[in-house]
Amino acid sequence: MENSFKDFLSNITLTSDQQEDAQTKYTGVCEKLYKFYYGEGAYDSSKKYLFGSYKTKTNVRPFTEEQDIDVLFKIPEDTFKKYDGYKSNGQCALLQEIKDVLKEKYTTTDKIKAWGKVVLVQFAENHHNVELLPALEKEDGTFLIPNSENGGSWDYFDPRMEIDKFNESNKATSGLTRDLAKMLKAWAHNTPSMSYKSCERMDDIIAFLDANYASGANNIGYDKIVFDFFDYMRSRCNDCIKSYIDKAFNRAQKALEYNDNDKPMEASEEWIKIFGEEFPKTKENSKRENQGVYIQQNPSRPWFGSTKKNRIG
Repeated sequence: MENSFKDFLSNITLTSDQQEDAQTKYTGVCEKLYKFYYGEGAYDSSKKYLFGSYKTKTNVRPFTEEQDIDVLFKIPEDTFKKYDGYKSNGQCALLQEIKDVLKEKYTTTDKIKAWGKVVLVQFAENHHNVELLPALEKEDGTFLIPNSENGGSWDYFDPRMEIDKFNESNKATSGLTRDLAKMLKAWAHNTPSMSYKSCERMDDIIAFLDANYASGANNIGYDKIVFDFFDYMRSRCNDCIKSYIDKAFNRAQKALEYNDNDKPMEASEEWIKIFGEEFPKTKENSKRENQGVYIQQNPSRPWFGSTKKNRIG
């Protein structure tokens, strides 16, 4: 089953064309904003900061409508002061300004939305969307971001802390953190009615691995590790996802039992129920080897005596 899991990971990993599309999309958005806020000089890519799954490289395919590139754009301090000085909800005004600026570039893009803390640029189906978060970078490397809800405010944001936590775990586990995150993202995509935020899921993955696989898989199969995660979460998850965790646990348990009984085809069917069609289906169960070699008694005189056969092996 381990080869099936490796193929599964390959199936959900972005292609080189998709990776290039992602870079093209977020670079185009940030270049337009850089020109507006910083002038006509050469684009300075340090004014943007990727975070989320495109920073940790835990993004997966196929794409969903909710799958966005999270990118932070660093606004000038003068811009921050301008909107901070508004008597009422300067944060909303900042988001609307960014929306209007991007509409100048993306004239054929139907959906550019500003709400909450972000501006979302939605592109054609099967292409990356960009979720743009404007922010003022502070001296300590953290950020102030606009929140247009409840009259407007500036919220503290520290994406680097989350990225550092992921990188530390991924290094300690020799890449298991990233692999498990990608597989469980595929599970979440295959369970659209479940509300399990990616940031919460990542925190749970890191805590689980720290408690059970702090140094990596160590020759333990992905199937057992995924099963262990669901088992770990059964007593720790919020009530709103408990039924989904239990269902995935039961299916993973059944898959392990099938595999232990030399039924990889049935095992793969259970994993497909969890992860979706990107998990490869085993077409048939291989026949057992060493069924035994039979010889007849008195082979030189087959007509003599009993036809009873002796089994060797």
